[in-house]
Amino acid sequence: MMAAKIMNVSRPDPKKPSLTGGKVLAIIVGFFAVVMSVNFLMAYLAIHTFSGMQTENPYETGLAFNRAIADAEAQDARGWSVSVAVDRAATGAVTLKASLLDAAKAPLSGYVVNAVLRSPIDAKRDHPLLLTDDSKGAYHGETVAEAGQWDLEIIASLKDKPLFRSINRVILH
Repeated sequence: MMAAKIMNVSRPDPKKPSLTGGKVLAIIVGFFAVVMSVNFLMAYLAIHTFSGMQTENPYETGLAFNRAIADAEAQDARGWSVSVAVDRAATGAVTLKASLLDAAKAPLSGYVVNAVLRSPIDAKRDHPLLLTDDSKGAYHGETVAEAGQWDLEIIASLKDKPLFRSINRVILH
């Protein structure tokens, strides 16, 4: 007698979901649709929220930069220098004394000298000063400023033409 083999063939359960080719295609198409949608959204937002323009008038800004370079070269050719003393009282009063010197270290007087204590983090905290000339090349002024780091900008002008510009970091205690 021959023994018959009985094979147990399982049939798919109709209640259990199965992965078919159509479902795999739908998953792949859905994945790429989400990725492309996010890419298009990010590109749209990037283009419409930042134009890439750094300045409103780049040509004029470039010309002004070239003028600033020429002014700096002319200033270097003059050989002028400035020495500055900054004192801050406990009340917050800041006294600024500046001596403007030519190339031969002779004092320069008769110039309009403006100074600005600039906050490196907030332009609203800037303190402009008009320095008065004592006719011996020494200029002085006073303002009230908080303790901390400041950029001290000094500009000496004659007939509304800036001839000297200096920017230095100072620390007020």
